[in-house]
Amino acid sequence: MYDLETTGPVPADLGTRLVFEKVRIPLAQLVDAIEVAGQTLHGRRFIDCVVHGPCVVIPANETKFDNCNLGDVAGDVRNLFLRAAGPMIIGGVPLNDSHFDGCIFIGVGFAGDDAFVDAFIDILKPRKA
Repeated sequence: MYDLETTGPVPADLGTRLVFEKVRIPLAQLVDAIEVAGQTLHGRRFIDCVVHGPCVVIPANETKFDNCNLGDVAGDVRNLFLRAAGPMIIGGVPLNDSHFDGCIFIGVGFAGDDAFVDAFIDILKPRKA
């Protein structure tokens, strides 16, 4: 699990690295660096990282979030999500085949269609004993 005390700075090779561990990841900088490097965000792995915005991401079905803290929800998990008003989402960062393990997200929103948002909210809701 992430540890703010031992989290390293933003890596110098942000645009070409495929696996990130215990570092800060400013998503807007990551997207810019990947574009400059002529690569895509596809297939990246993030372990125990601090992932921050401001940014809105659009996770694809194959993107995984294991043991992550998705951020401050101000008492309502639905505050993390934006629903698509039409058939596409413009301006968000698509996350394709990415894996986040033990990360914390700060200032990051998650966007998708109604089915995606409803399913994600259901996963995050506390279960009653």
